[in-house]
This record gives sequence, structure tokens and C-alpha cells, in this order.
Amino acid sequence: MISGPSAGVGKDTILKMFLQKHPDWVQPTSTTTREPREGEVDGKDMTFVDRETFKQWQKEDTFIESIQVDNGQWYGTQREPVERALINGKNVILRIDVRGAMVLKEKMPEAMLVFITAESEEALEQRIRNRGAENEEGIQRRLELAKSELPYAAKYDHVITNPTGHPEQALTDLQKAINL
Repeated sequence: MISGPSAGVGKDTILKMFLQKHPDWVQPTSTTTREPREGEVDGKDMTFVDRETFKQWQKEDTFIESIQVDNGQWYGTQREPVERALINGKNVILRIDVRGAMVLKEKMPEAMLVFITAESEEALEQRIRNRGAENEEGIQRRLELAKSELPYAAKYDHVITNPTGHPEQALTDLQKAINL
């Protein structure tokens, strides 16, 4: 499982590079109640459902983990695609929120947790600002959330720093962490 602060550390970039280099690994899509972002495809980037469906799936134990994030939206990892991949001998990699990772680690203690972080809080702030996706209030909210997530790193099997402008170094470190 790959996680880290909610924005600005390059988890998606590293994961995309990893999956391109290791096509034999499987990344089941996460499920969310949020609206799709521009360019996102339902079932490919995420599975998008309404809150009623998500709540019903929680009752039916469809998820191995699910959490509500700071913006009120729900995210979860469906059990069936993960279990199917594992039964078929595939390696599974998940990009998951730090709180969801803690829930999943309890259910699957054999899972390896990898925390991706920026080289400093200053670098993290600069990356969030450079995204240009949010106003100052949104930036401050993301920074506070990221600071609250950093202490989770101590609970992970590996902590990898993604140096600004050099995600290939973080990819190399990730591959070493999982013995590839």
C-alpha cells in the first residue's frame, strides 16, 4: 500500500511510473462518492457512486476499508478485486489514505505499507502551491491535513522521500523496498 500526505508528494506519479515498469502488478480502482474530475473515467481512474450506494456497500461488507475524508466524501477499496487478484497469484498495489491504510493493515497484517513524503514541509507547501488547483484557503487546509498525516509515517514499513523533480529516485527506492 502506498500512501502519504494527501497532496503534493507525488504518489500518483510514482505509482504510474511503477505500473508502467511492472505491468504484472494490479491496482484495483478505489471507489468514491466524489464527482469525477475532468478527464477521469468511471471504472478506470475510480469507481464513482452516490452516497446511498456507498453506504449500502458498506453494510454489505463490500469494502476491505472505507473512510470519510476531510471534505466529507467517502473512499473505499472493494474487497472482491483485491482478493481475486491475490488468489490468481498477482501482486496488488493500492494507493490509499493514511487512515485507510491503518484499517487495512489490521485486516491484512501481511500487507506492506510504504509512506511517500516530500523532502521537507517547505517543499510540500511549494508543490501544493505549484499545482494551482486551489485558493489560499484550500492550500492552508491541505497543508494542515498534510501535517496531521506526517506522524503516520512511523507506523509504516518503509518511508520514501520523493525529491522534487526526481520521481525516478523515489521509484527506485520503492522497487528496493519491495525487493524488485
